[in-house]
Formats: sequence, structure tokens, C-alpha cells
Amino acid sequence: MMQNNLFVNRLLIYTEEGRIAYDEEFHKGINIIRGHNSSGKSTITHFIFFALGGAFNNFVPEAKKCSTVYIEIEVNNAVISLKRNIEKDIYDKINSKSSLYFYWGSLEKGLRSSKDWYKFGYNSTKNTKSFSNVLFENMDLPIIYADNNITFYQILRLLYIDQESPTSSLFYYDQFDSQITRETVSEILLGLYSNDLYTKKMRLRTARKELESINDEIRVTKRFFKDPNSLDSGFLESKIKSLEEQISSIDNQITNIRNGNKTVEFKKTSKMEFENIEGEIINTRKHLTETKNKIATLNSEIEDTSYFIYTLKSKIEALRNSIKTRNFLDNIDIEFCPKCLSKIDSKANIGQCNLCKQEISIDNTGEAEARKIEQEISFQILESTQILEKIQRERIDYKSVYKGIQAKLFVLQQKQNSIIKDVKSYQQEVLDSLFTKKGFIEGESLQYRTMLEKATLYDELLDIKYSLKKEIELLDKQILQIEFTQNRLKVRINDTIKKEALYLLNNDLNRQDEFRNASEFYINYSNNIAFLSSKYAKYSASSNFYLKITARFAIFLASLSIPEMRFPRFIFADNMEDKGIEIGRAQNLQKVLIKRLNEFDSKNYQLIYTTSYITDELNESPYVVGEFYTETNRSLKNIS
Repeated sequence: MMQNNLFVNRLLIYTEEGRIAYDEEFHKGINIIRGHNSSGKSTITHFIFFALGGAFNNFVPEAKKCSTVYIEIEVNNAVISLKRNIEKDIYDKINSKSSLYFYWGSLEKGLRSSKDWYKFGYNSTKNTKSFSNVLFENMDLPIIYADNNITFYQILRLLYIDQESPTSSLFYYDQFDSQITRETVSEILLGLYSNDLYTKKMRLRTARKELESINDEIRVTKRFFKDPNSLDSGFLESKIKSLEEQISSIDNQITNIRNGNKTVEFKKTSKMEFENIEGEIINTRKHLTETKNKIATLNSEIEDTSYFIYTLKSKIEALRNSIKTRNFLDNIDIEFCPKCLSKIDSKANIGQCNLCKQEISIDNTGEAEARKIEQEISFQILESTQILEKIQRERIDYKSVYKGIQAKLFVLQQKQNSIIKDVKSYQQEVLDSLFTKKGFIEGESLQYRTMLEKATLYDELLDIKYSLKKEIELLDKQILQIEFTQNRLKVRINDTIKKEALYLLNNDLNRQDEFRNASEFYINYSNNIAFLSSKYAKYSASSNFYLKITARFAIFLASLSIPEMRFPRFIFADNMEDKGIEIGRAQNLQKVLIKRLNEFDSKNYQLIYTTSYITDELNESPYVVGEFYTETNRSLKNIS
């Protein structure tokens, strides 16, 4: 079975009084909701749209008398149940961005449990996931982290064919729509969007800016230091070493002179000050040690937390691999016993293991449980990442404190040294000369150390420049390779969509010559239109509707042939007779579409559509769902 799937298993709606307004099961393949006009067919598709996270609030009065909608879906073999409350304000306006509640398992089990439902809001924050994030993760769709926030509602805009949107609008109409949103959604669903490509492009842009900044800093540094030796770390280290040896020699001379005959006394008023500073130095050293230990503890915590996050991510990867393995093994008929290699004669019945013949769950609870565990682990990753960021910030603060304590300790020691007075002896003049000479050498050494810092920084800049250039070269090659692969896939997808669209157009009734004789077909997602040879061609309202619905079904049909597409092999349409299309033409469209779908395995897709003009043949087929709705037998029951 292809991935990124979404199927509706059951829709359950409750009234404000807690009575059942609607409860129907759907099946994979073709689902037809039929009935007279104004009998509530559109309301059912509106509720499906709303229950899946669509931003919808234009409910009819009967629907506003409902309180809760449940929908059981199957996502990549995992059964998940969703609940969404119909929240109204004082003006009776529905909240189109209410939260979704998730239960990992069948709706039948979920209705018996009140504690295992997880609530997710419409919008995500730094600390919480949105229900769109959860749906994207479970459907293996890439989550867009850029400024252009793509919600699951945006995905539904290409899965739901409604009556209210203009015929010229390929997507479900949204007042705040944008070209970049439509383009991104289309790239996601066609399988052309790549998080890897996006991440590499963002990194390439950042790396180029970093390289430009590094080059500027290198130029400025070279301009400031005219002497080449000023930026030669080896030369500077050699000079500093020579000067330190001279200082060490002078210190030895001073020590020898002092050891000969020396006394030490305090200035008359400084004994108490000396003792105070001595105590402060002891406390400062203690504080320095404590801070150093704290930094070491934080380093350990950072290392442990980072490893814990890595372990959690590995668990998610292992969980996903186990799901893939299970799905793969489910499709294998074992003919021989893996222990004795004897041929297994008897076939397993439905609901039995094909090896041991024991009863097994057929509602994919194992897969749903795995998805639930994956969500729980992802929460742990989110919480642990926040803890890691907090510890890292704390470490930065402690490092800053540590440097401050070091500076304070140096000042205190200098003060202590200034209080002590050496009693002059006959060697004092020699000592003064040595101290003066030492001071000059120390000054020269300090100057070279300052230059060495700049030279070290210069060397680091050169290393970073080299690394960035190598990284940019690698990113350019990787991006080129990904784009080449994507362009090949894009051509294949567009050719398949065109083939499916021409099939629907060429088999239309003789109402539009351009359709019957069409040989070209294009979709411009960013501009929200589908057209033949010219985007400016004008047709009747019914033909515009036919062209629009052709485009949407062509994308859906193409996804059944191309596994790389992320379109969830699910589409639902409200009223196949929209915009005045005549009965015969609408029925012919249904016939042509169903004939084409019957060429595919019905287990791999789901189509739900409503119609007011169903043929007798289809009305008696297994495709139909629910009753035939009329003005007196409407889709929503028990509405008072």
C-alpha cells in the first residue's frame, strides 16, 4: 500500500441534546452520498471537512444545533479517532479554529474512554504542537517551519471540492489565500517539496553570508597589520617564549637577592585591610571553585540530555521502521514454516494469522498504538530540547560569572601585593633595576600576546573560510542533485496528470468541442487555475466547473499511479451537478470516473462524493453510503 494515505471509516455527529444526528460508516474505494437537493448532503461533506481540521463555520441552521462531531480515520494503516466540538459565540457564529481531540484507536473504543483523548490546538507554539503538526507527522508529510505556516486546513483545500468556491478557483476558496501558500501545498502533495532540500538551501544561504562576513573580517585584519610577522602565530609564540625565559631569569635573580637579607613589614594602617582582603580572597577562590564545579555539572547535564534526545530520536526511527516492517510482512503470504520448512497447506481466514492461525486484530490497533507512542516520545523530545536550551543558557551565564570572579580575584591579589612593603636593604638599587627591566620585558610580552590573540583569530578565520568554502561546494552539488531528481519526478507527475485529465475531458459529452478534442492540459497552482492551450479561454459556468473538477480528479488519479506523490489517495466532493451542469453530463462524468477508478485496487484509495442525480445502476451498487435523503428524510436526524 502506498504511504501518506488518509481514509474516512466513520462519521458520528451528536446534537446539543446528546442524541445521534448522523452515524455512518464509509469504505475504501468509491462512496456515494445521494439524495434530493436541500436534503443535507452538503452538510455531511462540510462536517467531514470540519472534523478533519478544516476552517469552516458556514453551517446551515440544522448543523448549528449539533454539538460534537467524531470521525474515525485510517492514516498509513493506523486507525485514529478525532473529535471536534462545535463551539458557538453569543452571535451563534461557529469557531472555525477550535481544537481537535485525538484518540489512537477505533472510535468504538474511544467512545468508551474519556481519559485517553489528547487535545491539540489549531496553532502551534514553541512549547506545544498543533493538530496540524500531529496529522502531518502521522501522515508522513513534511512540516513547514518557515514563515509560511502550512496547516492541515491548507492541505484539505486541495482534497475537498465544494460548491461555494468560484469555478475559476482550483483550490477551496480562502479569503486570505496567497500564491506562496498554494505553491507550497501543491509541492507537498505532489511529492516535490523536500525538507532536506529546504534545509540545504537555507544553510547554503547562511553559509554564503557567513563566508562574506569572514572575508570582510580577514581583509580588515590584514589591512590593520602591515607586517606579515604580526599575523604569524609561530613567529609570535617564539618571541613570547624568549621573553618569558628572560622574565624567568630576572625572577630568579630577584629571589636570590631577597633570600640573602630581607624583612617584611606592614604599613602602619594596613594590617586590618590586609586581613580583610585575605579573607575576601579566600571566599572569592571558594566561589571560583564552586562556579567551576557548577559549569562542569552543567556540561555533564548537557551531554546527558543531548544523548537522551538522540536516544529518543533513535526510538522514533526504530518505531517507524518497525511499522514499515510490519506493513511489509503483512503483505507476504508465508508458504513454508520458518522452523521445519514444511509447506503450510491451510489458508488463514480473515482475522487470523496466516502462520499460526490465531485470532489477530484487524483494526490496526498495533499500528495506532505505535503512532500514539511516537507522539508521546515526540513530546519528550520537545520537553528535553527545552530543558537542554535552558541548561545551555545557564552555562553561558555561569561562564560569564566565572570570568568575572577571575577578574575580581586578580584585582584583590594586586591590592594585597600593594599593601606589603619590602624593607630596603643595600641590594635595593639592584632590585629596582631588575624590576624596571622586568617591567619593560613584560610590557613587550603583553604586546606580543595581544598580537598573538589577533593572529590566532586570523588563523581561525582562515580555517572557517576553508571549511565554509568546502561546505558551500558540497551543498551546491547536493542541491543540484536533489533538484535534478525532483525535476524528473515533476515531469512524470505532470505528464500523468495531463493523461488523466485528457481522459476525463475527451470522454465528456459533446458540450464543449475544446474538451472533446483537447490534447493539452496545464495546472498553474500558484495562480490557482487549470487550462487547456490558453489560460484566457472562456467557457460556460458548467464547462468551467467540469474543467475544475477534471483538474482535481486528475491529481487524485495520478497519485494512484505514482508512489512518490504525497497526495493522500483521498478526495471528497460536494455535488457532482454544481453550476447548472445538466443531468446527463453529470451522470456521464460519474460513469467515466468510476470506470477509470475500477482499474485501480480500491484498497488504495477513497472517493466520497454527493449527487442529486444518481443512476439506477449506481443507486443499487455497493458504492452508496446511507439512505437516499429527501426533504422529509434529511441527513441529520433528531434535530429539534
